[in-house]
Amino acid sequence: MKAAFLPDRGVVKVSGEDARAFLDGLITTNVELVRPGVGRFGALLTPQGKIIVDFLVTEAPEAHGGGFVFDVPLALAQAFATKLGFYKLRKKVT
Repeated sequence: MKAAFLPDRGVVKVSGEDARAFLDGLITTNVELVRPGVGRFGALLTPQGKIIVDFLVTEAPEAHGGGFVFDVPLALAQAFATKLGFYKLRKKVT
């Protein structure tokens, strides 16, 4: 598989036993359709429906630790991770 270095892109990973349930309804992507090797486009929205950040998401294989990997603009990666942390509550996700 070929790879390319994209200096303007960042990666955020969400993993844990509740990761799928945590993301379901929080992001615009249907996480039931996201599988290893299959990427989907999605976004995180404000309660009013405005886009906070758009991304590509895929599921990491269990051999690589599992979870979901988000490809986001580098300038928004930290804010995206922080925003997801606000919704974590008692879910078992990292």
